[in-house]
Amino acid sequence: MSLRPLRRIALPVACTSVALFAACLGNEGQVSQPTTPVATNPTAPAPDTTSPDTAPETSVATTVVTAPDAVETSTSPAETSPTDVPASEVSTNPLIVHEWGTFTSVQSSSGVSFAGLHHEDEALPYWVYRRNLTDPFNYFFEQLPEEPIQQLETPVVYFYSEKPQDVRFRVDFPEGVIGQWFPRESSYLPKHGEITAMTNGMMEWNVTVDPGILPSQFKPVDPNEIWAPSRQVASTPIRSKLEGFEEEFEQFIFYRGLGRFDLPVRVTTSSEDVMHIRNPSEDALPAVFLIHVTPAGEGAVVSLGALPEDGVLTAAVPRKFLPAEAYVAEAKTLLKAAIVASGMYDDEAQAMVDTWTRSWFKNVGLRVLYIVPAPWTERLLPLDIAPAPASIVRTLVGRIETMTPTQEAEAFTLIASLEETSDLGAAMESVIAKLGRFAEPRIRLMIDAHGTTATRDQLLESAHNRR
Repeated sequence: MSLRPLRRIALPVACTSVALFAACLGNEGQVSQPTTPVATNPTAPAPDTTSPDTAPETSVATTVVTAPDAVETSTSPAETSPTDVPASEVSTNPLIVHEWGTFTSVQSSSGVSFAGLHHEDEALPYWVYRRNLTDPFNYFFEQLPEEPIQQLETPVVYFYSEKPQDVRFRVDFPEGVIGQWFPRESSYLPKHGEITAMTNGMMEWNVTVDPGILPSQFKPVDPNEIWAPSRQVASTPIRSKLEGFEEEFEQFIFYRGLGRFDLPVRVTTSSEDVMHIRNPSEDALPAVFLIHVTPAGEGAVVSLGALPEDGVLTAAVPRKFLPAEAYVAEAKTLLKAAIVASGMYDDEAQAMVDTWTRSWFKNVGLRVLYIVPAPWTERLLPLDIAPAPASIVRTLVGRIETMTPTQEAEAFTLIASLEETSDLGAAMESVIAKLGRFAEPRIRLMIDAHGTTATRDQLLESAHNRR
C-alpha cells in the first residue's frame, strides 16, 4: 500500500514559469512518479534502489581530504531507521511524517561562534505569521531579549495519508523560540509580549491532512519566491480551520526561529588555509561538505564523507572553482544525494536544495554543510504528534559560515577604513553590504579581536538594526 499515489492536480501559481514547469508536471498533467519511502514500518513502501548514495564513511578519526576531480556516487541509498511506533499506537489510517530544515551559525577561523543571527535571508510572503506584529517585513521578535547565535531556518513538515484525518502536531524548542510560521497555530509559547529569554519555545497546530485538497486552494506565490519550491512535493496537503478564522490550505507546516544554543561541531582554519572540522560529540555526522563561492560567482564543493563521533576531518580550503552553473549543479546533486540517503523522498530532497540554492550555493563565502545527527534533532526539537505516525523521518542540515585568517584580515581592513571616512553613513552601508548577510556576527568578530571604537560601535548598531 503506497501513501504516495500519482495525483492529478490543478496547475499551481508556482508552476507558471518555464523553469519550474517540468518539475511540477509529468506526462498528461500528472505529478511525476515520486521516489518510494524508506521506512521499516510494514505499511510503508519498499525503499527506492535508484537514488545515489552519499560519499563513503571514513574509517579513521582523522582524514586528510583534497578536492577530487570527480566525485563518484553509488546507485543505491543506505537504508535508514525512521522512528517506528508500536502497531497498537498507530492510527488505522497510517500517517507518515517527513521534515527538513537548517541550523545556521557563524564561526571565526578559530571556531568561536558569534551572535547576530536574527536577520532574514529570504523575505517570506506577507501572510506568514510572526511574533513581531508591527512590521511584517522584519524577522525580529516583538523584543530581542538575548543575542541569537543559532538560527533555525525553514523547517517544513510533510504529511502522507491515503484518507483525510485530523492531526495534532506540536514541536517544542527548549533552547529557542519560534518567530515565524504557517498555517495559523492553535497555541504557542512564550505568549506574545512575555518573551524574556530565547528558551522554552513551543508551537502547536491542529490540521486536517486531506488528499482532496488542490494546489489551487493555496495562497498564491510568485514562482521565484522562496516559498515556491517547497510545494513541489507529492505529499498530502493540509487544511487548518480554527474557530473564528478562515480556512487555510498548504502543502506543509512551516516554522523557523532563533536560539542561544551552540551545536558541537567546530570549524577552524589555519593561516595556511587548512581546515579542521571537529565533532567532539558521541554521534557521527552522516555527511559533510565544504562550499566556497567567489565574488565572481564561481564555486567549489567538496564532499568529505562522514565525520565519526569524536573525530576530525582535515581538508584544504577548496579552490578548484567551476563556473557558476556547473558548480551549482554539482553542489545540488551532492547535497540531494545525502538528503535522500538520510531517508527523505527524492522530491523532498529536490525541494530542499531548490529552496536553498541561492543561500547555500550562490552567496559569497566559505561554509560547511553537514547532515545533523538524528539524536541532536530529537533533543533540540522534540515532537508530539497525534495520531502517532507509522514512521517519521527528520533531516536537518547544519550550516556553519566561517572565514579564513586572510578573509578576517581583509574584513578588519574594510572596517578600520571607516575611521578616516568623511561620509560615515554611506560608508557604513557599503561595508555592511560587502560583509553580506552575516555582517553583524562578522563585525562582532572584528570587535572581539581588535577592540572597539565609537565608529565600530555605530557600525555594529547599524548592522544590528537592519532587516
